[in-house]
Amino acid sequence: MLLTACERPPVFVEPVVSKELTNPCAEPVKGSPSQGAFVEYALGWKATAKCNADKLKSIGKLIGPQ
Repeated sequence: MLLTACERPPVFVEPVVSKELTNPCAEPVKGSPSQGAFVEYALGWKATAKCNADKLKSIGKLIGPQ
């Protein structure tokens, strides 16, 4: 880009973020109301939150500091 800046205005290209990274992770399905089902549901939400956090981290690496 530095070598072409003298000839014409520089062209900035936005980073491409894949659709896979912009789609949210699947949410856990709520089961019957019991103590074991609540634990499974809570662990499912934890996995979903971690999955979404990983996607945001990947997007942050693609976009980089502004």
